[in-house]
Amino acid sequence: MRPMIFAAMLAMIGAQANALSCMRPDPITTFKQVAAAPENYFVLYGELTFDEGLLPPSVSDLPTAAADPIPAYFRGKGLTRRGFTSDYISPVTLEIGCAGPWCGSARSGGNAIYFVEAKAPPVTMVAGPCGGRIFTDPSQEVLDMLVSCMQGGACSPQSLQ
Repeated sequence: MRPMIFAAMLAMIGAQANALSCMRPDPITTFKQVAAAPENYFVLYGELTFDEGLLPPSVSDLPTAAADPIPAYFRGKGLTRRGFTSDYISPVTLEIGCAGPWCGSARSGGNAIYFVEAKAPPVTMVAGPCGGRIFTDPSQEVLDMLVSCMQGGACSPQSLQ
């Protein structure tokens, strides 16, 4: 009986460890994923402002964390074939995704790239526990590569900084 209990405990530990392992996302791979998705997406670059006091902790003591949507405001540009040229200034909703006790996070102020499903306003910006839709402080090389991707040119992952 003890070997079965030990095996069950190992399986549970393995499942929890697997929940923590995330592939490091990058903006170019994310661009390719959303370009292939059946939904339409905006690629936005600019500043998101909101009350950071409303963010859940990145790791919660609760067995399953849930976060309420956070009202926010975005000021920046949308990606077009000519670059980040389309003004996008609007109230938005920030949604913090959680996987068990691990939650995503976001930062108020500063520039970032946001991949946002194109729906009726206010759009929802999602910060998942493994990242992948928000990229803070991108380099000029990353921004240039996103423009190239949008134009159908070279589209290879770049360093985030």
